[in-house]
Amino acid sequence: MSHLIIEPTDVAADWKFAVVLKAKLPAGVAINAATHTALGLAAKAAAEHPELAAKMSFLNFLDADGGTHAPISGLSLVVLEGRAAGLRRFRAEAGAAGLLVNDFVSAMTGDTYAEQLERVAGLPEEELEYYAVAAFGRRDELDPLTKKFSLWK
Repeated sequence: MSHLIIEPTDVAADWKFAVVLKAKLPAGVAINAATHTALGLAAKAAAEHPELAAKMSFLNFLDADGGTHAPISGLSLVVLEGRAAGLRRFRAEAGAAGLLVNDFVSAMTGDTYAEQLERVAGLPEEELEYYAVAAFGRRDELDPLTKKFSLWK
């Protein structure tokens, strides 16, 4: 298995994931944004911060028949919701705190990836509508930044 798969005894329990979604998104849009953002966060860690990728605590879950279900992180991943301004602030604060951050904006939906790239490139940051912001870091650094958000429903 992958070099990122660890033993259960090596789970970095003081680390966690958080995904904050824009409130009142339709469920399909929210799930799409959260999934893309989380996938990107893991890819960013693997490519740019392998020391953080190791902290993501990916495990191989074995079923009774010996089948594998991996990689799945053994860490907490909380999904929250907040207003648009809160997502923008969370992204800025998490980045300033040195946490690993990734986001997904409304311009990344619909059409082809080429058209999405073009749309995003044509918008200044202050005009981006954040649908999801994901972060990974130590609980004691991440929790204070997420306490103002509610659990996603």
